Amino acid sequence: MLAAGVLCSVGATASADEILLDGIVVTSGKVEESAIDALSGSSAVSRETLDEQFNADRISEVLRTIPGVTTQETARDTATAINIRGLQDFGRVNVLVDGARQNFQRSGHSANGVFYIEPEMIKRVDITRGPTATIYGSGAIGGVAAFETLDADDILKPGEYAAVQSKTSYGTNGNEKLASGTTAVRVGNFDILGQFNGRWNDDYEDGSGKDVPGSNDETDSKLVKMRWRPATGHQVTASLIDYNSSFIDEVESGGTQYDTGVDNRQYTLGYTFQSPTNPLIDFSGKIYRNETALDQTRLTAGDATFFTTTPVPGSVACTPANLAANGFNGFLPVGAACFVSPGSFPVGALRDFNTETDGFDVFNTSRFQAAKEVNVALTYGVDGFRDTVDTSDPSGSGDEFTPSGERNIWGSFVQSKITFFDIVDVIGALRYDSYELDGNGVDVQDEHVSPKITVGVTPVQGVTVFGTWAEGFRAPALSETLISGIHPSFANFQLRPNPDLKPEVAENVEAGVNFKFDNVVTTGDRFRAKVTAFRNEVQDYIDVVEVSGPLDGYLLFQRPGCTAPAGPPVSCFPTSFLPIFEDDYIQYRNINNATLEGIELEAFYDAGQWFAGVAAHRIRGKNDDTGEGLYNVPADQVTLTVGVRALQEKLVAGARTRFVAKQDRFEEGDNAAFKHADAYTVVDLFAQYEATENTTINLNIDNVFDETYRQHLDQYNSPGFGARIGLTMRFGAE
Repeated sequence: MLAAGVLCSVGATASADEILLDGIVVTSGKVEESAIDALSGSSAVSRETLDEQFNADRISEVLRTIPGVTTQETARDTATAINIRGLQDFGRVNVLVDGARQNFQRSGHSANGVFYIEPEMIKRVDITRGPTATIYGSGAIGGVAAFETLDADDILKPGEYAAVQSKTSYGTNGNEKLASGTTAVRVGNFDILGQFNGRWNDDYEDGSGKDVPGSNDETDSKLVKMRWRPATGHQVTASLIDYNSSFIDEVESGGTQYDTGVDNRQYTLGYTFQSPTNPLIDFSGKIYRNETALDQTRLTAGDATFFTTTPVPGSVACTPANLAANGFNGFLPVGAACFVSPGSFPVGALRDFNTETDGFDVFNTSRFQAAKEVNVALTYGVDGFRDTVDTSDPSGSGDEFTPSGERNIWGSFVQSKITFFDIVDVIGALRYDSYELDGNGVDVQDEHVSPKITVGVTPVQGVTVFGTWAEGFRAPALSETLISGIHPSFANFQLRPNPDLKPEVAENVEAGVNFKFDNVVTTGDRFRAKVTAFRNEVQDYIDVVEVSGPLDGYLLFQRPGCTAPAGPPVSCFPTSFLPIFEDDYIQYRNINNATLEGIELEAFYDAGQWFAGVAAHRIRGKNDDTGEGLYNVPADQVTLTVGVRALQEKLVAGARTRFVAKQDRFEEGDNAAFKHADAYTVVDLFAQYEATENTTINLNIDNVFDETYRQHLDQYNSPGFGARIGLTMRFGAE
């Protein structure tokens, strides 16, 4: 949301030692390495960059500047869905927070797979694009997005045993306010961090000055993170994240409003041991539980239309008048009478969507020298999770669209990275996955082995060329398999389950070049760049398909001789019904193949007193069965960032410009999120000033020229001009 921010922070100014692509990633191979050294399409965003350039109220503001990455969200929900290389929803992107999977899904008018997180909690964002992270979990045929939260080391300075940090901010667009407080304490080998965040905002205005109704929300979040080092090399960690939000959710087509509350709670417990004397032992184990509950209370009343040969108790026979009053579009089941039940959806009706994910991840890395100048890092382990979905909608069909059930997935993996003479790297990996899905009398299971091979060569210092062939595997989700029911109101169509869905298998070919040079033009300057091209063929791709069948479902009724371009008006409702077309229904089905391909560029030059960066992508995707474009594919985009450091690096200021092309390479749907999106250019300004060692001021001006635009996949226009000012203050004790 465009707003200005007031912020209080710990030494938030990024030093010249921090540079894009030098950030640490782990998702490419479960071991820490810089993004520029990773033999994959990997990117990292540090806490310093988050504070310095964004001061964001939603993490989507940051993610959309990473090549190959976009997001889907709605102004009327605080959730975010991540799209990598045109793939999203139902776990195609493995989203992790402190290693815990974010598997909440709710079928509706937006994304089918979202997560909730407070930007102030984030220490680092780690992105690996494509199904190359074979050993990092099942399902990630699009990629992996890992978020690591703050710990005590991020607040405490050397020699301190306690510190307190406060942050406040205010944004002009939507009267946006933030209050954040963080405390950290260290006693011997034990430390603990606690953080509370509160956000409040009213409806924002888009670039045309129009309010976006329902874009107001309130959130509060808590983070508690503990760490204990009982002996050299040993570390035990535990964390709790509690995220709560409330907002008004409105169904776009029908205007139905729900008072919505979200409670997302996550527990993690981890243990690591890196032997100081034995390179064969670098062990990590984690268990976690993630609970997401979305509860809704209906704010607008409605009537239900029933199709049955037997009158429904309390119902009245359908007439043109009451059908029109209920927004009925004119479909009727074959052989059924039509009845309306007044007050079927009363104000105060409740519905609930709950997902619980229990999981574990255990692995070890053994390092040894196989021969002279031949070094091996062997990583092996097991992981798994269980999703339990429980939905309830006594007066509606939300529990049919997001059906209850259970899904169990576990896997084992092994990866070997062999380095020859520090010039050639060969990575080979195998992953085994097994899954079982159970719900509504359906019990399906399957298994798969996914291989990966990567070769990287450094022919000259500073240039590394790499290529990868990798498979990825994604089991069908509960909703894809079990969804059923009749969509109400204007869009009366039937959804049917499909227990015969096959898993998706992605075959990805990727090639790239990493550039890493120091002292290029002047002493101390640095240049980093990563160029990646890919082709990802997804076999048995799961997509929503409209299926035609015999006359056993719906009929369009229209008086003979009565025509209307947009459908039959009230005057066309007959006294008897006339069937004029076959039954159509909606179902998730496998298509033989979908192909996504593209090229990505990320580059950064840092000369100390000034810096500049570019991030760009061009991605294409199509259904190979029909030749039609996939609507999830992001628009072509180029992001330019320039900035300066002054006053002994106490002041950092710059500008970011996003050039986004039109996305019209797919067949439009009825919902706004499925409409073509026009091209746009957005300019943002940022500045951060370290007034004292413990006081930092931030200023962000977003959408400087008040552009009116809608990001592809979003339902509503994005915010217009706004300024955000923030103040961060810190106090430490030694």
